Amino acid sequence: MTHPEERPLDPVDSLDPSAPEDVDAPSEPGGGARPPASPTDLGPADGTWSDEVWPDEEFGPAESAATVIVTHDGTGRHHFGAGSPPAAPHRPRQAREGPIWSEESDLVRRTFVPPKGYLRAQGMMSRQLILLTGEARSGKRTLALHLMQDQHVESVIALDPEEDLTTRRIQRGRGYVVDSVGADTLAGYTRDDLELLRRRLVERGSVLVATAVVGASMLGVWAPWHVPCARPDPLQVLRSHLTDRMGPGWERRHLDLVDEDIAELVRADGGRPERAARIAAELAGLAAGGFTRTQVLNALRDREHVAVAGWLRAHPACADWALMIAAAVFEGHDYGIVAERAAALRAMLAEHLPTSAAASADGWPPQARSARLDLIDATAIAADATRDGARYRLDVVRFNRPRWAASVREHVWDVYPDLRDPLVEWLAATPRQPADVHRVAARAAGAFMAGGRGHRPLAPIHRWARTGARRTMAVSALKAAAQDAVVATQVRHLVEAWSRDGAHPGLRLMAARAYPGLASVYPGPTLTGLLRLARTGDRAVAEAARDGIAALCREGIRAESVLERVEDWEEAAAAAELAAHLVLDEGAGGSPADDRFLAVVRNAVTDRDGYAVVARLFTRLLGAGAGDPTRASALREGLTRLFGPGRDHGLERLAFDLTRLAYEGLPNGEVIDIGVLEPAIRAFEEPILGPNGGTRA
Repeated sequence: MTHPEERPLDPVDSLDPSAPEDVDAPSEPGGGARPPASPTDLGPADGTWSDEVWPDEEFGPAESAATVIVTHDGTGRHHFGAGSPPAAPHRPRQAREGPIWSEESDLVRRTFVPPKGYLRAQGMMSRQLILLTGEARSGKRTLALHLMQDQHVESVIALDPEEDLTTRRIQRGRGYVVDSVGADTLAGYTRDDLELLRRRLVERGSVLVATAVVGASMLGVWAPWHVPCARPDPLQVLRSHLTDRMGPGWERRHLDLVDEDIAELVRADGGRPERAARIAAELAGLAAGGFTRTQVLNALRDREHVAVAGWLRAHPACADWALMIAAAVFEGHDYGIVAERAAALRAMLAEHLPTSAAASADGWPPQARSARLDLIDATAIAADATRDGARYRLDVVRFNRPRWAASVREHVWDVYPDLRDPLVEWLAATPRQPADVHRVAARAAGAFMAGGRGHRPLAPIHRWARTGARRTMAVSALKAAAQDAVVATQVRHLVEAWSRDGAHPGLRLMAARAYPGLASVYPGPTLTGLLRLARTGDRAVAEAARDGIAALCREGIRAESVLERVEDWEEAAAAAELAAHLVLDEGAGGSPADDRFLAVVRNAVTDRDGYAVVARLFTRLLGAGAGDPTRASALREGLTRLFGPGRDHGLERLAFDLTRLAYEGLPNGEVIDIGVLEPAIRAFEEPILGPNGGTRA
């Protein structure tokens, strides 16, 4: 294999394996690490687990994961020097189908810059159906969301661009965004279709904004609803994002931050708003003192890719390549982990790289640790870590250049296709312990697959799904791959197929664990899929699905909207289990005083299994509210609403059991505040009215 020609590449942010966080696992504040001993695979290495089950720790949150004290901004990027990291990642989640995430709407509200055509679009919103057209990545979606905010539309939903809008059930007071509609889809509507759609929107007080990249000659019947848009001024976009990140008055504090060099970079490629936002994020790091101006400019000009190519040519030894790639993937972890993974990679590279002149010196390790770190221009920074209650002193590896790790990963993956399969297999062979290191490897594998986008990019996932030892890797890799808008569609189809595979519960459990990774792009279908799995009779699958739904609620989906969809389930026990999960999880936002929660309870108490769930739920709520006045108040309010109409609603048994708890106390011996249970006690003691108005015995 020969070395390719030098050529700069457009950085792909989604290739950063640390960027997407696992929804079902706690993030580690600095990337984890392990004790100095070599990592040990605690499970069978031959994948002998059955197709249906595997050890529980495969998907469990890693209590044994290390907590490393380093400077970290929560997005997977490490920061150097003094100053604070940026306030938020510059790429919020963008839903392609389902509710628009609040973080995207909030960012639009804070950083919107009016483009050419904005005033006309504002005026056209009175028609409640408009089509925005313009170049790709010109800010049409941002404009659509801002137009919704101008109309004070609080609930905005993204629709599948291939959906037939004439069959969509329009809800009252909603905003609909259909992003990147294809020309063929637009041409499939008639004038009558659009007029009927507009009337339905008007009747329900809703509005729909579609965006497309089409010419005026292809508009056809959409011409009356059409608004052409141009890109906003990129320098204004840059300044808007800098204000959002650094606060008002940043120009006075940093007079030369935006000079002609930066202006030239912002205007490159036509001045895409997304590029301006990314440059603002890098400049915020420069202002914080993290890097020198030259380093930031080199990174923004994509010169790092040329530098990577030059470094690889200058150091052809497999050991050097292995160390550089391992450090690029596991940056932020202990040097021992980087060295161990580099040693494993070296053997694979030796089979695919040509023999180099330095082969005779290609032993491991050929040099001392300090020399090896100098070779890749990295530093080992002392940090404290805690694992299993024990404290360790670690040497965390970090590069001395901004975005160098991402540049190495992108360059090697893009320029050396012969290494793609070996790299994925190397990552898949990462030991399952420490769990945080295994998660980083899985995310890198998924990001690599998404970055390739070639024929069947998810082929390794299919292989791993058949091997018990690699199913954890498959789930985490799918979550990372789903962050790419193109590959996310393939991930969605694969996970849906697994979720419907009744012959292999193991695949359904993988689907329940993988679904939350799709939520950033497909929040609506993700919730639908998890709700379907929560109704299954397989306890492990249903529990995993409930965990996923609670994670979605912690991320921004309203618990009330979830309960609204389950209150009429025939599987009353399954609905009660889910309602209990959302109420008991403090971050999920469920409340025992919510009317939809109470509707689930009323339905569940008439079912034998459902009643048992409700009884356990109220017992736990009483225990949790013993030392929490807020919870106790919410529980009392919920019981007041539940028993307010009287006992003639199938609640007699529940009133009796709660009254007994008031006198006997909780099973663990704790005393209950009888004031909380007063509505249930009153409902139990009051007489029941008979048909003729008298009392019944």
